[in-house]
Amino acid sequence: MIDGYNLIHSHQRLSGLVEQDADSAREGLLRELSSLASPDYYGLVIVVFDAAGSRQTEPVIEKREAIQVVFTRRGQTADSFIEAAVGHLVPECEVHVATSDRMLASVTSGFGAIGIDGASLLQSAEEAQQETRREMQRMSQQSRSPLEERVSEETRRLLNKLRFQ
Repeated sequence: MIDGYNLIHSHQRLSGLVEQDADSAREGLLRELSSLASPDYYGLVIVVFDAAGSRQTEPVIEKREAIQVVFTRRGQTADSFIEAAVGHLVPECEVHVATSDRMLASVTSGFGAIGIDGASLLQSAEEAQQETRREMQRMSQQSRSPLEERVSEETRRLLNKLRFQ
């Protein structure tokens, strides 16, 4: 579970963007975190944003690829949403909370959540992206080998026989 705006404000590039274009800053954060939404990292990634000025009486939940994005209801902070969600989720599963807000980290760890500071989570996201790039490059290089190198001698002989019939 991620304190969205808190993480944006701890991000070097996105923190400057949020004042001019909050939508772009949110989308940038979600793009960076998408690599963490996998079984190798976290089974479920939930990013919570305050819905300041919203008229919504209930939280709005959107699914963006493998990330759940929550915009809190009017008058509710991301912190209070995260605290309540952690209280419900901890008995069922292991919960990690990413925030640089010491008070939120303290409260959620009291419920049994594992705290992660924003910078560490962003570093993990960068490492996951690099790993994905390496894997894609490795797969790309494997697929460039000629067919003759990937099949047995007998299969090549059968293919040649079919080709010249």
